[in-house]
Amino acid sequence: MDTTDLKLKFEFQLANNFLEMKKIRSFKNLQLLLDKYGYYKGAKRLINGQETTGLRDLILADRIDLSIEYLALLEEFRPLFSEDELKKCKRKLGIS
Repeated sequence: MDTTDLKLKFEFQLANNFLEMKKIRSFKNLQLLLDKYGYYKGAKRLINGQETTGLRDLILADRIDLSIEYLALLEEFRPLFSEDELKKCKRKLGIS
């Protein structure tokens, strides 16, 4: 699968995850970020930024599987992110 197709698949999965996230709470700031930058670029900005309350809320709801960080760490999507970005995801999720 080429990078363009993989990005589209990532964005599709993130869109589905976001629909599930909204069942927990509104995630208004995440919606604004994704609307402004798109799902892939928005995800990269979030990964490279500070930890958010949204991630904390997903952890508390036992739905870490919906997080952008978790999605980026899936073997399938790893090629879309730099090693540094993957390390940031692991750090934010508390994975060594």
